[in-house]
Amino acid sequence: MNLTPGELYFIGEDDPADGTRTSLVKIGIVKESQGRTAETRLEEHQTGNPRRLRLLHTQETPAVVRIERFLHAELAACRLGGEWFHLPGAELEVAIESALIRIEEAGANLSLLQAAKSFGERASNGQRLTPDAATLEKHCRLLDVRKQQGQAEGSEQQIKIALLEAAKDTKEGFPYVSELIRARSKVFDRNAFTKAHPDLAKRYTVEKRTVEKRFILEGLRSHESDIREDNPALFEHLAAILESLEAGNPASELHRQYLKLLALRAPLDWEAELLQAGLQAACQEFNEVAGVCNWKRREVTDCVLDMTAIKGELPDIHEEFSSTGRAVCVSVVAKDLGNRLPRE
Repeated sequence: MNLTPGELYFIGEDDPADGTRTSLVKIGIVKESQGRTAETRLEEHQTGNPRRLRLLHTQETPAVVRIERFLHAELAACRLGGEWFHLPGAELEVAIESALIRIEEAGANLSLLQAAKSFGERASNGQRLTPDAATLEKHCRLLDVRKQQGQAEGSEQQIKIALLEAAKDTKEGFPYVSELIRARSKVFDRNAFTKAHPDLAKRYTVEKRTVEKRFILEGLRSHESDIREDNPALFEHLAAILESLEAGNPASELHRQYLKLLALRAPLDWEAELLQAGLQAACQEFNEVAGVCNWKRREVTDCVLDMTAIKGELPDIHEEFSSTGRAVCVSVVAKDLGNRLPRE
């Protein structure tokens, strides 16, 4: 989990006719390292906006990037585009309360999150640890959550396929799927450079230390999870999705179900990250916790070219041995309503 601290903010806008708050709310962040505040962002957003904007709520928080991502997913069904959401009446208070809960959870688990990060940067000792009761409890809960994530991901993929098929049959604009052109960044041909300039290659070769690691949760394949009992909202929604797919419901309905599925997945993804960090912290420097997880970490030292130095000190040579790959076109399901109000 990204532990960058910062400030979470909710910005609203006033109707110019009567000064009352509209239903549109922007949920964004400023990182502590940026040296800015929510008030600064308010002034920046106000520029060019004919409606008066105002801060509705601000909150200092750890893991501010991750909490913003959580909120954007949890509120996907009312996301109009970018960071703007349709939050009329009490829905704003519900969103703020959800943010406060996650902020409290992040703070309560901060030491575990930091410990997991720290242990992940060091090689493990090759030994096995016997789990205590608390670790076994976390393990069982994470197995349940992972099973639910897997079923949600399967339904999400089914909706994607159905929407992509529907997009093929639509000649005009299709608001539920967009085509993104992903340009390839420049690639430096290290082999050609080394062959042409062996002395320079030797001069700019440095040692780079990394830690290879892989976390494996034990028992996932054989674990049985009762989603109907543990997560009835998800169970009912997965059943509704299956029914829609079998009935050939229109793309508009499938897309709404897709957004609601993102919202239902948000707390699962969040809980899974906290639980995994807890198991990693429990694993400490050991290779594994018996019957719970395997987390081997190995230090690796490679000799690599210092690309930052080459680009800065030898710009012409860097350009000579760099090339740009082909752009890639990717079909992406919209994760917002695209300015269509919820429940239209």
